[in-house]
Amino acid sequence: MRPTKAIINLNRLNQNIANLKALIRPETSFMAVVKANAYGHGAVPVAKSASKAGADWLGVALPEEGAELRENGVELPILVLGEVSPEQSKTVLRYDLTQAIPSIETARHLNLAAKQYGKRVKVHLKLDTGMGRIGFRSISELEKAADELSSMEFIEIEGAFTHFASADEEDPSYTTEQIEKLDNMLKALKNRGIGPNIIHASNSAGVFHFPNANYNMVRCGISIYGYYPSERAERLADARLLPILQWETHIAHIKTIEAGCSISYGRTYTASCTRRVATLPVGYADGYNRLLGNKAFVLVNGKKAPVIGRVCMDQIMIDITDIPDAIVGDPVVLLGEQGTESITAEDLAKLCGTISYEILTSISERVPRVYVET
Repeated sequence: MRPTKAIINLNRLNQNIANLKALIRPETSFMAVVKANAYGHGAVPVAKSASKAGADWLGVALPEEGAELRENGVELPILVLGEVSPEQSKTVLRYDLTQAIPSIETARHLNLAAKQYGKRVKVHLKLDTGMGRIGFRSISELEKAADELSSMEFIEIEGAFTHFASADEEDPSYTTEQIEKLDNMLKALKNRGIGPNIIHASNSAGVFHFPNANYNMVRCGISIYGYYPSERAERLADARLLPILQWETHIAHIKTIEAGCSISYGRTYTASCTRRVATLPVGYADGYNRLLGNKAFVLVNGKKAPVIGRVCMDQIMIDITDIPDAIVGDPVVLLGEQGTESITAEDLAKLCGTISYEILTSISERVPRVYVET
């Protein structure tokens, strides 16, 4: 196996889910969001482990993601959270997926596909209370759609949901407005004779900050992978989350350079004195962000080693002058723990001006995933 690999600790995943479920009422259903290849962790193994850990639902972005889970024996209800085309509607039916309905047009072509398959399809109405992406935006639009939905023979309205835009921020006012708008939209549906059995709004941030908005299901994504949705959540919550992914490689080459020698493209690093430099077989094609050059550090023998020069497509260089015992073949941690030191996705995200989600989902498919339960 390639020495550059991502090690996924499924025991930590299960513990994170247990800790999150302890924050909600026992009767509240728990959806593990496994879209985008489970945020880069591997959708099938994560989904199977989450099922055993007590997840009641799985959330994906695309019907194709749901199909992959079904083809690998995953039986939990799966909600497709995103919009679908008429062609994708066939996948929803074929693999017994539940589909979000953000518009009446989606409902129409899904109803047609269901008629062709000769079976009803369960749907959750997507209500846009302030995210501004997809969903019914106003009560009048929703009421008009509800009248038509009621006449669709092959559509079964099982649920309704919204998505919080800023539940992770210090100011709760906008989320409070979203909750109020959701409640009003649900009342409008009830007045039209539509009473969805499953209502959900809280994402990871909502679980931590708005327990009154958990309704009867919550959707947790980033938190099941061991990361808090905000510094505020980490500061206030007692969920004891642990990152489940460790990204490792090894030292492939070592050389000594003299003062004046430069490293990598653009010569952005020039040695001021004699330095010991190691090359690692990992680069931006693996998802190690190019912005990390001359900013990040890695862990070698339990010590920090700075990344020097620009990140290449397949390789990076590090300064191991202060780690004299390092040799070719020694393991290197890019993301994770070694000894008493650690590097988190949040650490790397801050250096890149982004979020932990992007760091994790950017780890490419050519990095093998290895699953452990320790």
